[in-house]
Amino acid sequence: MFQFIENQVIRNENSTIPYTWIRSEQPSKSICIMLPGLGYTTQRPLFHYATGICLHNHVDVLHINYNFVKNQHFRELPKEDQEQWMYEDVKAVVEAVLNDAGYEQCILLSKSIGTIPMAMEWTQGTFLQNSVGVWLTPLIKEDQVYQALLETELPSLYVIGDEDHHFVEERIAALEKNPFISAIVIPKADHSLEINHDTSASIEAMKEIMELVEAFIMKNKVL
Repeated sequence: MFQFIENQVIRNENSTIPYTWIRSEQPSKSICIMLPGLGYTTQRPLFHYATGICLHNHVDVLHINYNFVKNQHFRELPKEDQEQWMYEDVKAVVEAVLNDAGYEQCILLSKSIGTIPMAMEWTQGTFLQNSVGVWLTPLIKEDQVYQALLETELPSLYVIGDEDHHFVEERIAALEKNPFISAIVIPKADHSLEINHDTSASIEAMKEIMELVEAFIMKNKVL
């Protein structure tokens, strides 16, 4: 059985961040912190199934449900300030929720724009411990995301489609040389990791991705 805790963190007058914390009744050593995309929420298939995988394998889950699209103050900021805002939102929720939770490991799983605060944490390391990461459709064109992956010494899995607008063949080839990274490219998949106009192929791709995510988590989680 699981306990679902839904609440929000008010970081300042312009930033309120809802979250859902899903805890097993039996204490878990690991938690997966999930950072959604700009329009791809934690209710969408990649996060829905990844959540099920975590819970099935005795890993608690924290959905950080920021919504920058509807925040006018966020939209009016320059790009660099937006990125720092995202990171501060994530840190605020993690610190508020997990400060005394007693987890031994944080697994970070992000998609699209969520890979930006993940990359910032990957290099600054303010809240992660015994960490591993799953990067779904990482924004490889963004230098800080690319550099975080290129230089990481933390076990990492990234998944991207070769028809994703952030797919850059030269950068992907460079990332594949990092021994700490498992690099997966899904043929014909777009930024949602779906195959355009082919539902069956999209479902098969989802199955493959979730099998990879589960294998990665099982290999790297704290026992």
